Amino acid sequence: MNIASHKMLRWITDSAIPSYFVQLFISTIGAILIAIIAVAIPAILVAAMTKNNSGGNFVDHLVEQRIFVLLNEPYFIVPILTSFWLGIASHRLFRSTSAAWVWTVPCAMLSISVASWKGDVWNTYFGSQCGSSECAYEWLVTLPLYTSVAYSLGWVSRRLCFRT
Repeated sequence: MNIASHKMLRWITDSAIPSYFVQLFISTIGAILIAIIAVAIPAILVAAMTKNNSGGNFVDHLVEQRIFVLLNEPYFIVPILTSFWLGIASHRLFRSTSAAWVWTVPCAMLSISVASWKGDVWNTYFGSQCGSSECAYEWLVTLPLYTSVAYSLGWVSRRLCFRT
């Protein structure tokens, strides 16, 4: 890596605004994608080694694997833990304190969405009875808030524990 590209990378990771948007992406979309991969790999392995009793194809058998409970609503265990870990690890790359504020955009999005919703807010955004909306609001609005809060908490806990 030459000096010019290294300085460009440092500008993105050290400056507050570029760093904020990169960390916002990592704390939401990045954490969710990593969590999906982390759950899908063991599910594929288990599905490949077990008998298909679903009556359908391999994808139906794959989706029936119990490990997907760690990925699904309303708790989203693996995405939240992944984002927390990414928040802790972010100290290695990012120098700005913008990680503490990545939850603000997802919080605003959820607030606006809830305020404009005409229906059962709890089940649509937070509960396990979100079937009428195919749980899309939990995946697209609520989950990014959860993962961004976990990322910020991971970053803050790393900062408090190691005073860096």
